[in-house]
Amino acid sequence: MIHDNYLESGMTMSRPPDCLKPGSSGMVLVMVVIMATLAGVLAMGLQFASASRITQTRQELRFDRAFTVSEAGIERAKAYVRTYTITNSVLFGGFTNYGEGKFYVSVRNSASGTNRVIIRSTGVVETAKRVLEVEVQVTPLVPPNTDGALGIYGTNTDLTITGNGKIDGHDWYVPLVFDCNGAGCNGTLSTNEAAPGVFYTSTTTVISADSDSTDGDPPITNGTPVYSETYWYDFLDLVIQSATVYTDASSFGTRAAPNIVMLPPGATTIAGNTEGAGIFIIPGDATLRITGTWHYEGLVILVGNGVIDAGDDVFQSGTARIFGSVIAVGGGLDINATGTADIKYSTEALANLANLQAKKPINMISWKEIKASSTSW
Repeated sequence: MIHDNYLESGMTMSRPPDCLKPGSSGMVLVMVVIMATLAGVLAMGLQFASASRITQTRQELRFDRAFTVSEAGIERAKAYVRTYTITNSVLFGGFTNYGEGKFYVSVRNSASGTNRVIIRSTGVVETAKRVLEVEVQVTPLVPPNTDGALGIYGTNTDLTITGNGKIDGHDWYVPLVFDCNGAGCNGTLSTNEAAPGVFYTSTTTVISADSDSTDGDPPITNGTPVYSETYWYDFLDLVIQSATVYTDASSFGTRAAPNIVMLPPGATTIAGNTEGAGIFIIPGDATLRITGTWHYEGLVILVGNGVIDAGDDVFQSGTARIFGSVIAVGGGLDINATGTADIKYSTEALANLANLQAKKPINMISWKEIKASSTSW
């Protein structure tokens, strides 16, 4: 027998220790150690995977925020190009902080069309970078010409010109000094071609005027206008976006910085010595009374049932000198020039409207994102 042979040769058969016998506590300990090691390895793997996913998620959030920052740069640039003349340049002094990041915006004129501008905005949040580029069409505010010193385009308008009031279609230069007084506010007659003094389109317009209260070529005329009522309503829609509501004489602009002002509802009285320049809008629910001395350069627009009155039949005698043009649109207007009211056609005053800091409409032509691989500018 094998057992006897082993005994005879002096050798003994080794047996596994009792601690390794199945069911023993030692065997359980070994299994625990093995399982703990595996669990540790698994935990380390999960931790690594989790950390990697967190890093990826954070970077995705950075990219999303960089896109938002870049969009903010586009929107700020759009507001800029609506107001200012565009030259190929970097805007806002270069790097501009916004939220958790910063943007860098440049603009350039597009070769694809007139008044088209390309805006490029780079948004950066930490290590993420997004670059957007848009092309927009900018509609510039073109200083208008008019059909005369006073153009009436609506219906059922009453115009009364008596006393010292006069509407003159000859082209006048504005006074040498903007803050003028007395005769210094009369201006100088130019040698340019004269326009009509009063131009009206509807046969429902009623004009009561002394023989010497209108002048021009001709003094009063009815016919087909160069600039229709629709044109003026479209122009009004354009400029009213930039209008400020009149509060007092400080609301009016100056020759160097003309302004767009709109009267609030109700009656407004201009008293004392006051100057202004730009575009003055009198809506249908507003009334303008002039009892002082008012010198204005630019365009006055009456809308709907507005009333302009410089007469001494209601108030003490006032003086109103308007260089440029007065436009009346809508129906039922009542225009009284019965005090010392001078409306003088002036292409110089109208041309100065080019200096208005008005918001110009813009339309989006194209939009794209440019792939960026680094945070360098």
